Amino acid sequence: MTGWLILMVVIAVAGREAARDLSVFQIMLLRSVLGMAMLWPLVQATGGLSAMKTERLPQHLARNVVHYAAQYCWFVALTLIPLAQVVSIEFTMPIWAAAFAVIFLGERMSGQKWFAVLLGLVGVAVIVRPGGSELDVGQLIALGSALGFAGSIVMVK
Repeated sequence: MTGWLILMVVIAVAGREAARDLSVFQIMLLRSVLGMAMLWPLVQATGGLSAMKTERLPQHLARNVVHYAAQYCWFVALTLIPLAQVVSIEFTMPIWAAAFAVIFLGERMSGQKWFAVLLGLVGVAVIVRPGGSELDVGQLIALGSALGFAGSIVMVK
């Protein structure tokens, strides 16, 4: 968990710095190409592309499109609002994932869990907008990112 947190800070800072000279699309393209290059040896070691056959290609593509759009929004939000706000809004993702699981997968949540969800949203609202003023575009884009990541997680289930 500590390693993940460190890597998330590194990618956030690197993404913000890279956005000074590159568009978000270019950053995402470079990230995808480098990721594929790093994963290619693993794909080859496990049987190549033939080992990746699936009967659910449309579902995999849909999940990847949702996740890619969420990543794009996350990088855009990094360029528009302070990092602390991006991270605070991003941490609503588990809340949205829980709500989406109830809506789309028929999972059940107790009253205590709904209360925890509400408390989490209030906490984020206090951090992001302590005075209760309106949300700006960057915050809405970060929220879109959190919703997209939550949707992606629920689509995996």
